[in-house]
Amino acid sequence: MQAVCCHVDSALRQEWSVLQNQYDHYETFAAIIKLVCIALVVSIFCFSDAHLLSIAVVLLLWLQEAMWKTFQGRIEARLLVVETLLSQPSGTEQSDTAMQFNRNWLAQRPSVVGLLIEYAKSALRPTVAFHYILLLLVILTACFTLSG
Repeated sequence: MQAVCCHVDSALRQEWSVLQNQYDHYETFAAIIKLVCIALVVSIFCFSDAHLLSIAVVLLLWLQEAMWKTFQGRIEARLLVVETLLSQPSGTEQSDTAMQFNRNWLAQRPSVVGLLIEYAKSALRPTVAFHYILLLLVILTACFTLSG
């Protein structure tokens, strides 16, 4: 029994390590999406008069980051399950096994409408939305200032 318990614990630790690394990578790429958005908006303003294009770019990248953060949220949910399992004393019966990220998500996969709602919730999280709302305000302010 002890060997099985240690094997499961080791697999959970390995899963935690991989998932935590992926979670951190998703955070890095979310920041890259924001930086690309700023660069594209500045480029559009510097080299053209297409303000509607800059708004479309902001909205598109906002949606992209929302989708990115939704998947990161799935990793976070599994990380919390794994951390709970790892915090249980050795020898405790565990209700979940290691390396079940996709199987667990598939069992709880929402419908298409449910996925769209998840994306919308991610898009409206303050850590995601704040940046894009500010960019849209800057664009709109510049449009009114330049046209007036």
